[in-house]
Amino acid sequence: MVYRVLTLGLSDTLITDLKEAIQYNPAFSAVLTVQEAGRLLVHQIFHLLIVDLDYLRNIQQSGWLLEIRHISFVPMIVLSDTPEQDTSGMVRLGADICISGKQLTSILADFAYAQLRRYTEYNHYHGPGATETAPFRVGDIFIDPPRRKVRVGAVSINLRPREFSLLLYFMRNPKIVLTSEQICEHAWGMEGSYNQGVSHPVRLLRKAIEPDPEHPVYIETVRRVGYRFTAYHSEICDMC
Repeated sequence: MVYRVLTLGLSDTLITDLKEAIQYNPAFSAVLTVQEAGRLLVHQIFHLLIVDLDYLRNIQQSGWLLEIRHISFVPMIVLSDTPEQDTSGMVRLGADICISGKQLTSILADFAYAQLRRYTEYNHYHGPGATETAPFRVGDIFIDPPRRKVRVGAVSINLRPREFSLLLYFMRNPKIVLTSEQICEHAWGMEGSYNQGVSHPVRLLRKAIEPDPEHPVYIETVRRVGYRFTAYHSEICDMC
């Protein structure tokens, strides 16, 4: 597995040059709308986000960075023509670095490499193969697999190992209908039918994370098929 870099508003030429210059040989995903960037950050793990500030200003979305911090803790580099004026405001909105987009590609690549390295070492991931354990957020719920931490909104949740593994599997497969057999095999590593079924662990997980377990909004029962993790408390989300 390689590191994933998401870019918004960057030129094809700059993306190509960065791809060749950044160590770790990351995979780039380029988008042109904040809506698409938001959807990708919700449903996939990215290890770096690079955004062109002038592009955001042109589409009147300068405040979008703050919205991103509600769904992702991905390291964020903002490119600006006037970083000396913009750094303070961008950091307040959630950026890690604000740097001139006119810098040499090699310098931009060094900053990107530094963020990927820091992300890896800070989280004790010693290579791209370990990035499946990276903390991530899906909708309202944040999970940190190696530290076994869960937050729903701002509230920390304690889960037993079985329910934690179940939630992790749901979060890695949002909005997909999962059968009992799939849950047993992939969440718990068990072949065949789980001798107590999955309904009891699901009920315990709902009790832990749902605002009202009797009327679940995160884990939907799909009759005669299985369960679907819907990710959001609200049915309307601009970033879905």
